Amino acid sequence: MCNTPVPCSPGRSSTTLLLCDTTTTTPVAPTVVDDTVTTLGPGRIFPDLPGSHAALWSGGALTYPADPNGSAGDGTQVYRTAVGRITATPPNCEGATGTLTVSTRVTLNGPGRGELGDGALWLYRNTTMIAEDSVMRSAPVGHVETLTVSAPITAADLAGGNLYVALNLETFHATSKSWTADQFSITAQLNGCAVQFLRTFVMECTYSDTTLDGRPYTPTGEVGQCSAPDDSSVQALSFETA
Repeated sequence: MCNTPVPCSPGRSSTTLLLCDTTTTTPVAPTVVDDTVTTLGPGRIFPDLPGSHAALWSGGALTYPADPNGSAGDGTQVYRTAVGRITATPPNCEGATGTLTVSTRVTLNGPGRGELGDGALWLYRNTTMIAEDSVMRSAPVGHVETLTVSAPITAADLAGGNLYVALNLETFHATSKSWTADQFSITAQLNGCAVQFLRTFVMECTYSDTTLDGRPYTPTGEVGQCSAPDDSSVQALSFETA
């Protein structure tokens, strides 16, 4: 078995193969764009937070203004809600599975305090909630809390755009109250993605591994031939130099 990596010397005859390293963990940076509560259908007491939510998704601050009464909800309570659609297209990750984690900080500005349930961070797959972290009940004015949700996902979930994050905060219930949401973050880790690299043999059992642009590369998972997107087997790229 050939298992001796060595640097290649210029001018020596060599054979290069295109291979894939099925890594154990691949970090993915999903994007989030505004959507609406209509996508989720959680009920009439969760109306959309008016305006763009882009500041929140980019890690900045987003204000939830106080509602003067419950007319925007069911007449007695209102939970303004910012919804974002999550997408990512990590290459060579067909069939990969992993975990999605979303976090944000919330601050109750007042003037009123919380009244029983004060809000929550939700994670949805289509119209099914898959994770939830609730704000402390009946929170006092000035309350600061970081909410975090995490759930198993697939690469197909990310590519298909069927994952949603929603942050609902109580803007009226007994009293009016405003909130600030900030420090939003979203990360994904996938297992089973394939990283393409080049393996150049300079002798029968000596080789060097490099990225496609020529930088040194060290495999971290199982090495084998790459598969086409339709899962059909493809031949490894092979060429010789003298």
